[in-house]
This record gives sequence, structure tokens and C-alpha cells, in this order.
Amino acid sequence: MTVNAELARIFGSDSDAIHLAPYGTTLPTTIDGALDPAFEDVGWLSEDGLTETLTGSVERRRGLQGRGVVRTFMGESGTQIAFVGLESKAQTNSLRYYEKQVDTTTAGVRKVKRGSGQRIQVRSAVIDLFDADDDDVKERFIIPRFEIAPNGDRTFVGSDIAAYPFLGEIIGDYDHISTDLEEAGA
Repeated sequence: MTVNAELARIFGSDSDAIHLAPYGTTLPTTIDGALDPAFEDVGWLSEDGLTETLTGSVERRRGLQGRGVVRTFMGESGTQIAFVGLESKAQTNSLRYYEKQVDTTTAGVRKVKRGSGQRIQVRSAVIDLFDADDDDVKERFIIPRFEIAPNGDRTFVGSDIAAYPFLGEIIGDYDHISTDLEEAGA
């Protein structure tokens, strides 16, 4: 068995980012392609990072004879990415809350009429992740349709950041581009 520690990634560099834009915004096509100006960085993310979850469930079909498994298939398959934004700003607030009306006419004040319910927010997303020790090693998720929902409590205490937890569902196909260290001979 051949092992290679150079292929084991630890993410969390200063450059890691989740960029969101209105659904339908032009997406980059390369690992370092420039982002459309409509993309906005979510900003600081929780030290817990991002969690990619494959949501499919294995379904088993059994035969009459002996009740043995004859076939398996994936039911309700999908991909979710959970993240926690740490910055209180217009973007994170509009993702978390149902904002019916926003008034910014008074300098330095953002007055919002909120609905008590929540809504799914549809965005396009580009997620850039870099190795913590080597910014030349990168993964990029290019997601045309990312449906984002509030995911948990926002706690207001004196001992922690009042963070914004989210769960994004990738709808349809998306591109994943990464530095190929095997090809580079790492």
C-alpha cells in the first residue's frame, strides 16, 4: 500500500470563501477564473468550517425467495453544504430572515420589516477552499443553483458571536475543480 501525506488536505486558509450572487449570475469556468462583480463574499466563517453532506439514502429491494437483497439504489439523493456566517451584515440577514421591506434612507441605519416565517433563498455560489499551508492547493465548487435555508438558532450572549447558521442544497449539476496533486507528482 502506497500512502502520500501530500494528498491529505487541511482547509482553513485565510483565503477560504463562500461567494453568493443572484441566481443566474455568470459563473467562472476555471479554478482561478474571476468572479462576476455581483458575487459577494459571506465573510468570516465559523472555525467549524463547511460540512458537505450527501443526503441520499440506500434503498433495498428484497426478493420473495429467502427475503434476500436483490437490488439496491439511491433514493432521494442530493448534496447539502452547511456553513455558519459570523458577520452581521445585509447579506447574512437577508439569507436568514424574510425581509419584506428594507429602508436604508437614514445614514448608518438599516430598518427592516420582517415576516415571522422563513424563506428559501436561491443564489448562485462559488466556494473556494485552500489548503491551510499551501494556497496553491485549491478546490472550487461552482454551483449554479444553491438554495439556502436558515439552519438552527442564533444565540445572543456575551461569550460568543451571534452567528448565522445556514444549510444550502445544491440543485442540479455543479462543477468541482481542484488542484490535481497526483498528476503533479506530489
